[in-house]
Amino acid sequence: MYNMEEICHYFHNILPGPKRKHSLLHRFGILFLMSMLIFTTLLAAVTMVIFFNLREFSYRSVQDSLRFYDNRLDVELSQNIMFLIDNCSSDPDIIRLRTTMDSNEEVGCMARIQNRLSTQITPHSVIRGFYLYYPDKDVFLPVYNTANTGTSSGYPFPSFIRSLLQAHLKDDGSGADLPQNWYFIEDQNCLIRTFRVGGIYGGAWIDLNNLPGFEEFFGNDAILLITDSSGQVLFSGNTFAENGNANDSGKEPNLPVEKSLSGPVTVSIPGIGKRIIISFRQSFSDYCFTVLLPQKQFLQAFRSLYYLLALIILWAVCFFISYSRMGRMIIEIPTKSLMAVTRNIRSGNLDTRITPSNNYEETVQITDAFNKLLSEIGNLRISVYEEQLQAREFELKSLKNQVAPHFLINCLNTVFMSAQDQSNLEVTNQIISTLSSHLRYTLSDRNIVPLSEELEYLENYILLTQYRFPETLQYEKEIDLDLLNAEVFPMILLTLTENSIKTGLIMGEPFLIRVKATKRIENNETFVYLEHTDSGSGLSEEKLEKYNHILEHPEVTEKGTGIGLYNTAMRLRLILGSEAMLSFANAEGMGLCVTIRFPYKKYSEKESLHESSDNR
Repeated sequence: MYNMEEICHYFHNILPGPKRKHSLLHRFGILFLMSMLIFTTLLAAVTMVIFFNLREFSYRSVQDSLRFYDNRLDVELSQNIMFLIDNCSSDPDIIRLRTTMDSNEEVGCMARIQNRLSTQITPHSVIRGFYLYYPDKDVFLPVYNTANTGTSSGYPFPSFIRSLLQAHLKDDGSGADLPQNWYFIEDQNCLIRTFRVGGIYGGAWIDLNNLPGFEEFFGNDAILLITDSSGQVLFSGNTFAENGNANDSGKEPNLPVEKSLSGPVTVSIPGIGKRIIISFRQSFSDYCFTVLLPQKQFLQAFRSLYYLLALIILWAVCFFISYSRMGRMIIEIPTKSLMAVTRNIRSGNLDTRITPSNNYEETVQITDAFNKLLSEIGNLRISVYEEQLQAREFELKSLKNQVAPHFLINCLNTVFMSAQDQSNLEVTNQIISTLSSHLRYTLSDRNIVPLSEELEYLENYILLTQYRFPETLQYEKEIDLDLLNAEVFPMILLTLTENSIKTGLIMGEPFLIRVKATKRIENNETFVYLEHTDSGSGLSEEKLEKYNHILEHPEVTEKGTGIGLYNTAMRLRLILGSEAMLSFANAEGMGLCVTIRFPYKKYSEKESLHESSDNR
């Protein structure tokens, strides 16, 4: 006869353990996947390097275009300003207009000045107009080409510039702090340049809404902004407003201009989408040209690279699948049957046998030896199972021998107390009759009874106890009628009730026992939940911890308490299986609540009789 240690050792040597070795095909797959991962990583790294290099090249190209555009504007603006300064110093009409007191002569001077200066302003000129201001006479002379008339031709600016100069001279009569560069006028969408020659103030303005030449460099999809160094948008035309980009205050959002001066910056702008920001500091002012280019313009150069990367990855996947299938055909053909049987053995099925996949001598010998080994293992398992059944029967009988005398003593004590009063003869007879039924129930050889029978004898026990402790014990139940035919072992609830009464009932004080039976569906399997609750004082946290692991803490029975609970937990595991559970908790407003959970199985009278016969 084999012992359990020898059997475990035998199975450990024969069957694959938990840490099974990887097959050759599995190792090949891992190495191939690692190679593919390394290759893909290197390819992605090269792609990213190329991407950033091309991105930097595109950025430098756009900045060169901005530099060229800025130089063009700077040259034209400088020429126009120098032209106007030269005229203020040498033009006799401009000089005469300052000193003459004759109104007719003033009119003639103004006409000739406007005629000469307007020839400098063409429809394609950046400058939208010149102006001269004589503070001594408060004469403001705007000059612009009539060909530039339109919705934003410059007509609103002369009066505004005059008011601006008057306010400036009022604050500082010397005019010494005039800006040396072009500066932006808020809410006017224009840049203004002002200078002083003698007692004459002159200057020019640029209408940003009609800034020429931008589309020649960047196309219609690009957006040109005028920003300051902090990223505040000074001018954007109607681009942001049309796309709903203004924030709650009505202002455009700040942009990372400082970062975009040295490298491209990607931002996501509501209504416009992802844009690449490129900035260039203007030569003629303290502001920056900021261009917002669609990100797709940067990604167009990489489209072919993306296609190539996708094709390489697709080829690698197809190659891996083809090579893997070929390897499986070569390796799995002689071992397919063996692996299938091995899986069945791990699941406990030893009845399957291997059929040789071919007629080769080596294959036939291996399969015959393995089939013979399976037969020996099956016979060995039967022997072990019979030994376990004998041990199980012995342990169950031992548990019953502990429960029955303990219950009998309590019941006989109740009969004795009732028999002291001769007037209660009928009650005594009823108690004896009930006790007789209980003894037949508890001393029977059955290991399984229906829940309805257990509830019936539980109520009999409650009745016996109520006779013993009048007007003290109360009983409530809430039973799902579908569970009355569920299989349970005898005294599963009786033991809990006996334990509650023994530890919690006090003579003269009300004591409640509540039993509830429900069913729940868990993972497509029906489970029975029995809840036994009393109105006692419950258990401490320390005891709850031990009782919830009562089989690991047999010391709870050392002082005579907890024997019934320990026996219940042990019988629950032996009879109802490993899925059965016994848990303890203190119920709110009550005392100890014991919950029993086990799989639902319908009670069968034939199975019960057969098991009882086997036990005998």
